[in-house]
Amino acid sequence: MKINRNERRRVLVVFSVFVLWLVAVIVMLFKIQVFGFNKYLEKIKIQSNRVMTLHPKRGTIFDSNNEIMSISILSKSLFITNKKKSSSLKLLNRIKKKIYISNNDKKKIVKRINSGKSFIWIKRKLTGNEYRSVLKIDVKKYLSKFSFVDEYKRIYPNGELSGHILGGVGVDEQGLAGLEFSLDSVIMGKGGKISAQIDARSKIFKFDYIRERVPGRNISLTIDSSVQYFVQKELKNTIRKYHARSGSVIVMDSNDGSILAMASYPYYNPSNIKYTKPSIVKNNAVSFLYYPGSTFKVILAASALKRGVCNLGKMINCYNGSFSINSLKITDDHPHSELSFREVIIYSSNIGAAQIGMKIGDSRLYNDINKFGIGVPLEIRLPAKEKGILNPLNRWDKYSAAYISHGYEVYVTPIQMIRAFNVIASGGFMVEPRILNSVDGIVFKKIHKERIISESIASDIRDVMIDVVKQGTGKKAFINGVDIAGKTGTAKKYKRNKFIDMYVSSFGGFFPAKKPEVTMFVVINEPKGSFYGGDVAAPLFKKIAEKIIVLREINYPAGKSGVIKL
Repeated sequence: MKINRNERRRVLVVFSVFVLWLVAVIVMLFKIQVFGFNKYLEKIKIQSNRVMTLHPKRGTIFDSNNEIMSISILSKSLFITNKKKSSSLKLLNRIKKKIYISNNDKKKIVKRINSGKSFIWIKRKLTGNEYRSVLKIDVKKYLSKFSFVDEYKRIYPNGELSGHILGGVGVDEQGLAGLEFSLDSVIMGKGGKISAQIDARSKIFKFDYIRERVPGRNISLTIDSSVQYFVQKELKNTIRKYHARSGSVIVMDSNDGSILAMASYPYYNPSNIKYTKPSIVKNNAVSFLYYPGSTFKVILAASALKRGVCNLGKMINCYNGSFSINSLKITDDHPHSELSFREVIIYSSNIGAAQIGMKIGDSRLYNDINKFGIGVPLEIRLPAKEKGILNPLNRWDKYSAAYISHGYEVYVTPIQMIRAFNVIASGGFMVEPRILNSVDGIVFKKIHKERIISESIASDIRDVMIDVVKQGTGKKAFINGVDIAGKTGTAKKYKRNKFIDMYVSSFGGFFPAKKPEVTMFVVINEPKGSFYGGDVAAPLFKKIAEKIIVLREINYPAGKSGVIKL
């Protein structure tokens, strides 16, 4: 069989093209394997090797009874490998039917898919049910794949209980509020790093530690979760009863300053801090600034007795409820013609207090108030705490002493007031409130104490405060068989350069009065209807005190039931 010239030409052309293609392939392979060896080797390493950060396990937070308040556990975090945009979008929609993903988060994920990112988080730290739901998806239908990474997830077993104390953490286990934030460097530990080798299916088949993880330290608080529980319950009931805007209660050991409970309403669950308004996350027990009203008369009494301005028996003209100092008019809701200084405190006369304050004098009154911790930062390890506002003397006018003496022109916080009241309870010592008990079992034993007034002055004021509860404005805090020492406060709010018809009601005190074990302070912000501290805050103090007396077996009167209805 002979091949004609045309056929021979065609064979030659095909053969030549094949040879040229083969030469081109050989040249390309030579170029890649010889000249581009280092370049492509580095590219392969980048694609198959990744340095991954490993978050450490945060330390566990315990209460004073060794009950867990906050703990980190391993959980699954979901991601997809974006091999094809259309496939990834279909897979995302399928996943969204199994677990909740907010519309805002979905928009961010879609944006990353469309931008061509290869590794895309879908949802971090799934619940057990979410993880099991995603596993049911048939991933073979999609070119893009999903997988999981083990990450630690912060758990708060008691939900809203102690929420403002604990605070909360972000998705990367960083402290955002409360003790989780202020003690972040202690609790967080140190992150690790690994060099991971990844196969074509994005699975880790080999890894080496670059740096080992160091877990955070465990901490123990002074908080008693049992006390915290009924404090939060009773505070919530009071807020709802009076339709108040907010409220706070602090319970403290009178002797060493240990905070047994601290509640700030409205409550929130630290697990949901991401979805909680900053105004609710704010711990009002340490940050709410307000006029203290008549609770400030306890500090006034200490200053007056310390300076020898008057004794408790000195009679004071109370002008039948209306008293003017030039253009300043001071009134009493319950008029009296004349009261002893003791009765000025018991029946909470603003007119009597104003006159005593002016006799003390600006400089001495300022110094004594400052000694009681007003305008002085607290040492307690909680973030966003306010130190109060006590204007320097150069900003005082001729009315300041009169105003401040009955709790105006000075701003305080609930924790500052409990610290001040505890000076009387502790026999004249300033005891710094504390909430941290130990770190990794090492107990902090040092108690910060400083004598502010003499024991005899503290004893005299304590006796007056007992009568406040027995016969004065604090009658609704009275508990049969256990002496309560306390003082009421009712202050109008000041906005836009004028007083408005909104109030802050408060009551502070301690018990048993003669040998105090527990100091407590209650603040209710903007109650509706009744607004006097003696009507709103004092009954709440009583309800909590009754339960604490039984729980801690404090000199409870014979014949009383030891059963607490929680």
